Amino acid sequence: MTLARRSTDLISPRAHARFDLFVFPVMLGLAAWAARRSKRAAALILANALGEGTTASLTKYDAETGLFPFLSFRSHVRIGQVGGPIFLALSCFVPGVPQPERGVLIFLGVLPIVLNGLSDISGQRSTAA
Repeated sequence: MTLARRSTDLISPRAHARFDLFVFPVMLGLAAWAARRSKRAAALILANALGEGTTASLTKYDAETGLFPFLSFRSHVRIGQVGGPIFLALSCFVPGVPQPERGVLIFLGVLPIVLNGLSDISGQRSTAA
């Protein structure tokens, strides 16, 4: 079953996969950077990176991409639409995080909301194929 395309379907599954591959090592680097000033911020960034990396490695983005293609791209997007706000809430309410690190945490919470909201899932099924 394919869904009708929306005007916000701007990011293809392949482009989303490339973005995920780029962001994972960046998030690991940000966790190392934050560790010098805030162990809490570093732990949050690292947990987010590991969750994103796991989800990305289990996603079948399209016919040619996916390390361990278990999840459909549609499921990947739905996980991000739930996980982004949860991470954003954690980022805002964990006490004792310095402002620069809190800004990075908020950015990392907003990013998946925007990316997943703009991703094209019109040709995807909700179950793994």
